[in-house]
Amino acid sequence: MKSRALITGASSGIGFAYAKHLSKEGWVLDLISENEERSIRSKEALDYLDANFYLADLSKKSSIKEIISNYETPDLIVANAGIAINGSIGKLGELQKEDAYYLMCGGVIDLIEGFVPKMIKKGNGRIVIISSIGAITAMPKSSIYASAKAGIYIYGKSISAELKNKGISVTVSLPGYVETEAHKKAGLDHLKSKVPSWMWVSADKVVNQTEKASKKGKSEVIPGIVYKLTKPFLKFSAAINVWRVITKKN
Repeated sequence: MKSRALITGASSGIGFAYAKHLSKEGWVLDLISENEERSIRSKEALDYLDANFYLADLSKKSSIKEIISNYETPDLIVANAGIAINGSIGKLGELQKEDAYYLMCGGVIDLIEGFVPKMIKKGNGRIVIISSIGAITAMPKSSIYASAKAGIYIYGKSISAELKNKGISVTVSLPGYVETEAHKKAGLDHLKSKVPSWMWVSADKVVNQTEKASKKGKSEVIPGIVYKLTKPFLKFSAAINVWRVITKKN
């Protein structure tokens, strides 16, 4: 029987790169996206018979409940759905903040906890959580994004230790700047010209390094040698000042 993977945010970026990677290994894929147009394009680009595309707004509890109730129990969950939300303190609306937090933190927790008992019953499984390097460093004007990613990072590390002896591995991936359309959607398209090329990591590299770490049972991975080397310095004021300069529009 073929292994089955559930991937959220699967129509673009890291999610789509993960779908491509697993399709080459013969997985059955349940791919979830909110955007119908991108899903159609991704389905055509993937051209893979064992890929099932679904539309769902994962910022809503009802969508998560429907997935848990109606989808087959996966062997691998890739919790990737997210948005690059940007805004100074007090500038984002209440609904915008609530949706972002649920999409990137609360909803991920609900999704995982809905499937984990079934995965334990099966006797094995893997969970990959795509967090962000922003989970472990201050990000001025991106506090909502960073705090949501920090929350799911600590949650993932915690359940990794909890599920270790139950046949379920949990790996949290902390990518830095990734070559996707996410920054453009958040009004941060200027980052392409301000962030040095050596700081960007491809979505394929994120997937390859994350999947390698997951298969080894590692609880955490930081894709890209630059971010691995700079991790000890990310909490210093110099790193925060660099982020301010980079994100400032001319």
